[in-house]
Amino acid sequence: MTVRAGMRLLLLVLLLAGIARAQMWRVDTGTSVTLAAGALLLCGLFAGKVAIGLGLPRLTGYLLVGVAVGPYALGFIPGAGVKGLELVKGLALSLIALVAGTELHLGLLRRVGTKVAVLCAVVCGVTFVVSVGAMFALKGWLPFLATMTVPQALAVSALVASVVVSFSPTVTIAVVQETHARGTFTEFLMALVIIGDLFVMVAFALAVGVARASFGGGLDLAGLVGGVGWELFGSVLVGALLAVGMLVYMRQVQKELPLFLVAISFASAEAGTRLHLSPLLMMLAAGALIANLDEREGARIHHAIQRAGLPVFALFFAAAGAGLKLDALVTVGPIALLMVALRTVAVWFACRRFAPPGDERLSRYLWMGLISQAGVSFGLAALISRTFPDFGPQVEVLIVAMITLNQLVGPILTRRALERSGEIRSDEAPGPA
Repeated sequence: MTVRAGMRLLLLVLLLAGIARAQMWRVDTGTSVTLAAGALLLCGLFAGKVAIGLGLPRLTGYLLVGVAVGPYALGFIPGAGVKGLELVKGLALSLIALVAGTELHLGLLRRVGTKVAVLCAVVCGVTFVVSVGAMFALKGWLPFLATMTVPQALAVSALVASVVVSFSPTVTIAVVQETHARGTFTEFLMALVIIGDLFVMVAFALAVGVARASFGGGLDLAGLVGGVGWELFGSVLVGALLAVGMLVYMRQVQKELPLFLVAISFASAEAGTRLHLSPLLMMLAAGALIANLDEREGARIHHAIQRAGLPVFALFFAAAGAGLKLDALVTVGPIALLMVALRTVAVWFACRRFAPPGDERLSRYLWMGLISQAGVSFGLAALISRTFPDFGPQVEVLIVAMITLNQLVGPILTRRALERSGEIRSDEAPGPA
């Protein structure tokens, strides 16, 4: 099966090469997006099968084939086509968050909620301090820091570190769903990466405010608190309203649930962006509320997304791979590699030293599930570039290079952590990712 899938994948790549040579991508933007979506979907599906045959996560296959055929490697798919797939990325993120929410039962939160929050704060804190120190120590080797005063350099270092500490709920949840992992270790890991995103949102907002103040922009504390509060609590409130609407539909209509969930996820992704809300939090809240109000309906959502999500997730991660900017690695590769190594050591140390007692697996393997970085980190890096046009684009290049490295190895480490924890089912079946 692996050899057959590999041969089909090779034929598809060769077909893409022929299409690219014929310059069919340049007909118009709409055509390039359509062709990019079709090509990435087909290549991703076959690459996922090859990856599974090699003992790797499906999404690693999706990512690698996207990198290979994307605009920064072989160039068979143009940048315009990849950029036009942003809607798919939002849809996939919302679907993954929804299915993750159905796993957040009150019993789970009672069992591990406090322990997860404490360890998350420690891991983020240690990683933040290490990253700030490393950035400031590299001041002489980073052009955008070299000319800054000490307070400015510290503020920008903190800004970068607030993004560096982020995890990837998207990747973690996708690997968990693919492997059908179940157990206390998996629950702890999922809860930690989700809570970690909340920490990052707050830390990033504060870091932006401090950076603006260090360059003479003033610190608008009320605006910071209001913005963070709206994004966090507003997202949860809208998610609760979505949950009510979904429950009404599932109980009254009871038809075409996969299509309905895709439509709701798409709408939440678009509305969240326009209203400055977090689609991830919205759909997490919706899924969690449904699962705790009606466990049977929560299970229905889980199974419906498993049925409908495979092509969406394959396209999402293949497009993410195609969007990884390999040229950023060439520009700041050594510094990015050093920062990634220091981040990994910091995460490993914090988990090894401060993981709750009673389950040795947490101290030994949890760090592996915290290496991945993905969509949220890319979005924050782009926001830095827009907010600080003088040095922001250079910061974005560095952060994107780090995310690229973490994204390539993170899914493999996450799967290995789940394997070593002993919580991957022996009757593992294909999942949604």
